[in-house]
Amino acid sequence: MIDPALTGLAAVCCCAAGVRGWVMMRAPSAIERRELVADANEPERRRGPVRQLIDLLGARLGSRLQVAMSERRRQAISRRLDLAGRPGGMNLEGYVELKAALLALGVAIALLLGIVGSWPTALLWLVCAWLGPEVWLSRSGRLRQDRLERDMPDFVDILAITVRAGTGYRAALHRVATSLSGPAAEEILATLRQMDLGATRREAFQKLRERNDSKTLDNFVAAQLQAEELGTPLADALASIAGDTRRLAAQTARRRAQRAAPRITLTAIALLLPATMILIGVGMYLGSGIHIGNLLGAGAQ
Repeated sequence: MIDPALTGLAAVCCCAAGVRGWVMMRAPSAIERRELVADANEPERRRGPVRQLIDLLGARLGSRLQVAMSERRRQAISRRLDLAGRPGGMNLEGYVELKAALLALGVAIALLLGIVGSWPTALLWLVCAWLGPEVWLSRSGRLRQDRLERDMPDFVDILAITVRAGTGYRAALHRVATSLSGPAAEEILATLRQMDLGATRREAFQKLRERNDSKTLDNFVAAQLQAEELGTPLADALASIAGDTRRLAAQTARRRAQRAAPRITLTAIALLLPATMILIGVGMYLGSGIHIGNLLGAGAQ
């Protein structure tokens, strides 16, 4: 039975935290000062109370968490952010702020759960608050790289056709990237922006290769740079790259199909075998006419 005193204490803590959070959200903060210096042309977006609380906690606690991280840890997070395409323009500081805010909220909720006596739930909540952003970022990066792997063959095909039609290579890249959507178009547009800022074509495409983990994209960049070094006509080089990309995509699809077959078989066995054994056992028991008490020795008394 729950102690009424602990229940009352938990209610008081919740009310105090709510009042304090409301006061902090109404007061000027680092987030509000950051928004004041933002681009004036950016449309104003209203943030809900939860988002404001997360931003406020992140601004206050994110720097402390980032200082506690090692350099290797920061590089690993930056790498995963690149693989995920930096969702919402998130950088290392933004991710650390989000993680710190969620961890602080998780600790507060876990304390409330511990006060009412639910310690296993509190521990589970802490684990989810710590690992949730990590799982989300890793999954976003994996899904984005998978789609990039699927989109690259179509992108290279359209690029080869556009160059053969007489369009310059850089203009063709921009036209194809703006006409398509997805990670491939986004990465090419980012590469073109780097070239506009003064980076050479080789440097920009090397950065493109480093930001991603797609084998098809890596082959595309390598073949393109090799064609540029050897002086091969670009239209012919793109046609060859498109063929190689299609062949590599077909090989990747076959490998995935081969890996999927054992998984499907294992899943089917894990689901069907226990149910089949239970069905056979129940049928044999009902057909034998034996009472369960006899099996347990009750009939001997």
